Amino acid sequence: MDSMKKSQPVKKKVKGNAKKYEAYREAWTRIKQAQENGFFLEAITIQESIISDRLISFLSRPGADNTYTQQRENQSFFSFSKLIRCWRAEVPVPIQIDGFTDLIYAVDVWRESRNGAVHAIVKFDHTDEAQTIDTFLQAAMKVAIEGEQLARAVSKWQQKLKRQK
Repeated sequence: MDSMKKSQPVKKKVKGNAKKYEAYREAWTRIKQAQENGFFLEAITIQESIISDRLISFLSRPGADNTYTQQRENQSFFSFSKLIRCWRAEVPVPIQIDGFTDLIYAVDVWRESRNGAVHAIVKFDHTDEAQTIDTFLQAAMKVAIEGEQLARAVSKWQQKLKRQK
């Protein structure tokens, strides 16, 4: 069976966690291709995965004592909204990065838009004459574009924190 990978093989020596690096290469490649081909729900899902991974990495950093670290042994899954709440509890001041004046707030607002996009393809109000598959796709495209910006900003913020240590 041919490889189902979308990204190109890594040609350079990777410093650090090579498997994580390759996973992120694949994720960003799939986001780009999904958006180019109109598969916005795939892009949105991967973007949420990236943001969640970066939040989990931040919340579970060595020495962290927060709601996430205290509850993760008793809970195998943290919802996206719960990760965002834990993040806000850990960082109560607005994070200003890449044009966002409050990154945590922006991610939380996007989370709600993401919920709407992921669940709306067949759940929209069929009595609404203005609601069509085309309007759904336009809205999903907007959520995917914003999600990419947010995933990049969260990744950049988390990397910045790691470099400060």
